[in-house]
Amino acid sequence: MGILMSAIEYSVRMGVLEAFTILMAIASIAIIVVVMMQSGTNDNVGVITGASDTFYGRNKDKNKEGVLKKVTIGLFIFIMICAIIAFVVGVVD
Repeated sequence: MGILMSAIEYSVRMGVLEAFTILMAIASIAIIVVVMMQSGTNDNVGVITGASDTFYGRNKDKNKEGVLKKVTIGLFIFIMICAIIAFVVGVVD
């Protein structure tokens, strides 16, 4: 691994590191916006009222909340992959 990193010029590595940092910053802002768009969950209220098994409850993954949850998970995975790549590229021998 040290041979691979030494073969890449320092300026190129720093450029790649800067690009991944910018991508992570944009994805972080996007994940904040997506989380703010999600509504809070009141799962405990359904137990009291007896309305826990409704059509809306069974099809929650197909509506806006389900899509926002999947987007949040996707953005989180993207940020983690970018962070790992930036760490590997940014390590200076």
